[in-house]
Amino acid sequence: MHSRGIRARETSRIARWVTTLLAVIGLIVGTALPATAVVAPSASTTAPIASAGLTGGSAKMSLAGWSAGNIISDAVFTDKNTMTESQIQTLLNAKASRCQAGYTCLKDFRLSTPSRGADTYCKGYAGEANESSARIIYKVAQSCGINPQVLIVMLQKEQGLVTHPYPTSGRYAIAMGFNCPDTAPCDAGSAGFFTQVYGAARQMQIYMEGRYFTWYAPGRTWNILYHPNSACGTSPVYIANKATSALYYYTPYQPNTAALRAGYGTGDGCSAYGNRNFYNYFTDWFGSTQTVKRPDGPIVNVGNDIYAITDGTAYHIGPEVWGQYKWAYGDPAATTGAHIASLRQGGAATLFVHDAATGVVAYLDGGKTHRFGTCELVAGWGGNCASLTRFDADDFRTPGAGAEMTARVNVAGDARWFVIEGGDLAPYHSSAAATAWGQRTSGYAATMPAVVAAKKYQSLPTRFIPGQFLTVAGSTRVYLPSYDGELHYVPSFDLATSMGLAPTVTKDVASSALAQYSTTTDLGRFLSCGGKTYFTAGGALYRVSSDVGFGVAALDAHTCGMLRVADDTVSSLFVHAAGNSKVYVASQGTLRHVANPATLTALNGPGAARVVTLTAKEFGSLPQGTPIRSDIGFVVTPGDGRVYLSDAGRLLYVSSWALADALGLPRAAIGISDAAAATMPKPGTLTTLIRCGGQLYSASAGVFTKVADGAGQTVTDLSAANCVTLRLP
Repeated sequence: MHSRGIRARETSRIARWVTTLLAVIGLIVGTALPATAVVAPSASTTAPIASAGLTGGSAKMSLAGWSAGNIISDAVFTDKNTMTESQIQTLLNAKASRCQAGYTCLKDFRLSTPSRGADTYCKGYAGEANESSARIIYKVAQSCGINPQVLIVMLQKEQGLVTHPYPTSGRYAIAMGFNCPDTAPCDAGSAGFFTQVYGAARQMQIYMEGRYFTWYAPGRTWNILYHPNSACGTSPVYIANKATSALYYYTPYQPNTAALRAGYGTGDGCSAYGNRNFYNYFTDWFGSTQTVKRPDGPIVNVGNDIYAITDGTAYHIGPEVWGQYKWAYGDPAATTGAHIASLRQGGAATLFVHDAATGVVAYLDGGKTHRFGTCELVAGWGGNCASLTRFDADDFRTPGAGAEMTARVNVAGDARWFVIEGGDLAPYHSSAAATAWGQRTSGYAATMPAVVAAKKYQSLPTRFIPGQFLTVAGSTRVYLPSYDGELHYVPSFDLATSMGLAPTVTKDVASSALAQYSTTTDLGRFLSCGGKTYFTAGGALYRVSSDVGFGVAALDAHTCGMLRVADDTVSSLFVHAAGNSKVYVASQGTLRHVANPATLTALNGPGAARVVTLTAKEFGSLPQGTPIRSDIGFVVTPGDGRVYLSDAGRLLYVSSWALADALGLPRAAIGISDAAAATMPKPGTLTTLIRCGGQLYSASAGVFTKVADGAGQTVTDLSAANCVTLRLP
């Protein structure tokens, strides 16, 4: 080690050649590295550290398992997560149960620490006021990647601080023997408990790097001294790993047979004890130096309760996230409730994990961590950047990094394809449907637990490929789904052809995928798109003034966008079947034959009428009513909304539908254009006293009575065309 500043009496003087070696190393340090980067190795004390008043452990008769070339494995030496801060404190309390009055034992020692910047060897240190020795040991271990058990053992073997019942300030000043060569006083700039612990841990990483220190490099055999006195001899040692080479750089002696035989005691004049005592304390206090032991995690269980333990905090893992934690970290190790109670309580573990070292926020999925690019995306996934499961860097890296998070979502137990859209989780029936809606289908899709999805989002209707039809599992009925959660029953695929949609059907859709849908109006020839009414025929849409009694199915904008509008000018709907010159008008839920050109003009107004050509199949699918004439019967104009009786080119005002009842005529009027109405005179008001063929009749409830004289009353003369529509006697 960097030899002890307070040395037992048996320490012998270091050989002259070591002084020369140190001078050479000092030159290397001065020319190859910053002065603070590397500390040269120094001679080891030759006396055992255990002395009167210390309770380091009972003397051993042998060091079973000792290997000079493999004192400790690299894995154990660098496993920084073997102990939490509270576990370190518990061990210090147990090892120094008796502390003399007037002294501060290590278990009670506190210090305000400075901050240190990160470098190649350590991640830096955030200084705090009044930190305990346990917290300093824990934080240094985390920063420099050294097993806290190694640091505890070094504190014990160097100055006996772990068990000493009356430690002096001098022992704390050179607690790790760091920068304390046997041939010179300790470096004053390295004095102090924090500087010693941080400096020694950092130095171990420099040693293991193997860049500046190569004379005990692993994988080779070296002649290692038994004692600073070269007359005590050497023996060849094959150095098996970096950790063992680091211990020899720190303390360049191996124990001889007498030292090994003495256990913790004194050997002979050629005995050195530093590395022997390291092995003794480590195996007595912590077990094997070759096997990594992490009984507390990061995943542990107390009965059926499972926890993640990291950075001194316990997070309870619930059943909704356990599968992902098991995938990432494996089965839990058993621990005790008392152990969990001794830790900080972090609440419920989530799948939103945070790297305390780098600040990276990630999602735990598929055995990997997946980085979030923004806190907005974290919120979209149901998380909160202000409330995360915080892991230390090593635990965070254990699962390995996966692809970066996106807005794509898989929901456990649901085969649909999901995308986060603002505060909603939009479900798509397939990736093809998502593509059709303009969603990116590339990028990683993590899995959201179903219970989380149910709590976080109000599910939207499943989105299908716009304009495609579907059948529900167990049924042959065909529907057209709309964006707003409506299913329109399709009575015939002829409608699909008329609309210009391919008769493509997604079959056997699970009813669960349609839970947000309701069945509404049947799909027919009249559709509403963007508040406009259209008639569909021949694969195109023709705008009309209304559905004229047929009923209209309102479609969403996405489906309407799939359709071709042939004419977007508002007009009455006139149709004819291909190859047939007869023109029909849509009226009162039927197609009615327009009896004559004059009626067509009256219905349409001046100018050419738009007549939509239907296929024979399309025409035959629509119901047909009675022929229509504008020269007789009731009409209405859009301009004033008044009802008239059309008679021989004139319009008789109908003041009340009671007149229609009296004449036995239905309360129904056909619409004629304002332009046509303007050309027709309006001589007066219709009455119940009429003259047909020179005969007067009085009408009441559809019954006509002949009268001889209409003197004093207003008589309405009707044309023969209107008279034949009445039930005259």
